Amino acid sequence: MKTIIVCTDFSQEAENATHYAASLAKENNYKIVLFNLQTVSIHALNAQASADFFYEQTFKNQKKLAGKASEINTLYTIETEYYLASGSFIEELEKCISTIMCDFIVLGMAEKTLEQRLLGNTVSKAIHRIKKPVLIIPSHIEYTGIRKILFAYDTHKSMTWSAMNDIYYFINAFNSEIEIFNVSESLEDFTEVIHDHDLNSGYDLNDIKYSFKMIQAIEVIKAIEEEVRLTNPDLLTMVPYKYNLVESIFHRSKTAIMAYKNKVPLLSIPLNID
Repeated sequence: MKTIIVCTDFSQEAENATHYAASLAKENNYKIVLFNLQTVSIHALNAQASADFFYEQTFKNQKKLAGKASEINTLYTIETEYYLASGSFIEELEKCISTIMCDFIVLGMAEKTLEQRLLGNTVSKAIHRIKKPVLIIPSHIEYTGIRKILFAYDTHKSMTWSAMNDIYYFINAFNSEIEIFNVSESLEDFTEVIHDHDLNSGYDLNDIKYSFKMIQAIEVIKAIEEEVRLTNPDLLTMVPYKYNLVESIFHRSKTAIMAYKNKVPLLSIPLNID
């Protein structure tokens, strides 16, 4: 059985993402695990709160999380567990992933507000550090199926066997059609990859509804936004390229930018080194 970790802080966007993930899980017979990172207020830390206080807070958070898991289980009749952690978000999420052996992560994304910018640091870190696919759900989106996927990329460097494997999985699991959208001057890089025997071993492209589209554009983000508007996909998929220190001074992650600006769910596929 596939397992999804859903990160929640009980905010509106997290609640929406939880119900999106639960609907997806019900359709595909997946299990979900609600992940919550408990935080302690700065006032409690400054006041050097007692051990009893922290115990009570943990018990209260655990009860709330268990209640939410029970609610989702009842509403969607899916297997639902929970995982309460404290500490660094990324480190604790990695521990949770290792413990339960999940298949992908779900995060909610707020509207374009100050809260979204603060949350953005967490989302950006998850995109670039978590070695599992991360599905980011805008706060206004409800799950209606994943029938059409738009896979947007602008560089051959974002292609590895593991990335291709994750993309194939989502296409097959949801019986989706996919448009491969390249923003560059040449499509040759990707056609070499798509027909590479090693990358495509075990898959038959004849069983997949796919199309290619290439455009020449300087502003990649605007080109992707326009293609999303034109094609109205259920899911936008991107593979974030990991810049080195010098490159990172001059480049911002296009995947992270689209996560903040996107109007449809965004699936970030990790660029694991094969």
